[in-house]
Amino acid sequence: MNKLEKQVIGYTATCHGLVHVLELTYGALLVSISQEFNATIFIMGVLANVMGFAFGATALPTGFIADRRSERNLLIFCSLGMGVSALIIGFSASIYLLGVGLFLLGMALGIYHPTSAAFIARVVTRRGLGFGLQGIGGNLGLALGPVLASTIAAFLGWRAAYLIFAIPPLLLALLLWLTLHPEPVPTGPAVTPVRKEKVAWHAVTLPIVLIFSITILSGFVYRALVTFLPLYLSERIQLSFLGGVLIGGSFASIVLMFGIGGQFLGGFFSERRSRESLAFLVLVLQIPLLVIMGNASGIILMSAGALFALFHFMSQPVNNILLADYSPAAWRGRIFGVYFFCNYGVGSFSASMLGYVAKQYGVNWVFVVSAGFAALALLCIIYLWTQAKKIKQRMSVAGIQTT
Repeated sequence: MNKLEKQVIGYTATCHGLVHVLELTYGALLVSISQEFNATIFIMGVLANVMGFAFGATALPTGFIADRRSERNLLIFCSLGMGVSALIIGFSASIYLLGVGLFLLGMALGIYHPTSAAFIARVVTRRGLGFGLQGIGGNLGLALGPVLASTIAAFLGWRAAYLIFAIPPLLLALLLWLTLHPEPVPTGPAVTPVRKEKVAWHAVTLPIVLIFSITILSGFVYRALVTFLPLYLSERIQLSFLGGVLIGGSFASIVLMFGIGGQFLGGFFSERRSRESLAFLVLVLQIPLLVIMGNASGIILMSAGALFALFHFMSQPVNNILLADYSPAAWRGRIFGVYFFCNYGVGSFSASMLGYVAKQYGVNWVFVVSAGFAALALLCIIYLWTQAKKIKQRMSVAGIQTT
């Protein structure tokens, strides 16, 4: 692996970690922010929805742009956007300005995923290693974000967390500008241009719609987890020597740390087992764990949450590869752009829906309802699994290439 490849992996992994640190900061500080602005849990859910939708919606145009413009420059815009948005949120004088800051932050975060995927695929020779290290960076951000944010907020206030978190992405933007060539010469496998061929969409419409449906429902569960888990843990775990915000953020980080192992296991087994059967298994395991989370406290809640994080994040590489199995290679980039939009954009609406549920019935019902979303996703994967052989035969007859 040459110097350029190491730089690309290092920078994309670092940026991935910062993306998820800033994404999860809002959920970790939900209580403190709502108290200052005297906002209900429903309103806080709507604001999470605003950020999440911007996150997903930005992936659509970015996927097209990344094929035609410098990924390095897009990552600079991503980093600058994260830093400036965090400053706006940290200095927000009203809930409206807070909403603007969260919307801009979501847009900045949305630049990352399609850009980094294109960058690694174009430059890095050992793509599996590159994507693996990049994924670890993101999961570290998921795990560390809540505890870092809540620790800072416990001593300096929630605004300080955003103001401090604005510094690393701004420094990263500067490093990218100073040390990475604007147009790196590809050293890995060349990216094949999108061929202007006729795709027999009738052969792939059903599996792609089913996978997009699974992605949307999984996005509902993901947004519920990152938005409401810190608040829920602060309600259900009582330690006299820690404040509620610190409890929620710290224990949310412990739970989400198990997602790192889940990502590894998902990628490992996807190379050795049927992706349909793996997707079925991880959903079957998630559903009862969500129900337990909605009815537990203390160590049982922590244990169920940790196992849920393991299986939920295990599903991410499984679903990514599953989509590749059923999508025409000539349209792969565009399809993955829609995929990220479904996951983060459409999935973001659960923050508003579940914010209403939490207000009316209690935060525990967020996880019970999420079990319902997972059950619907399970029905989709069961149907896909039972039809897989027929679908792949139709794709073969239609001459659709997926590699």
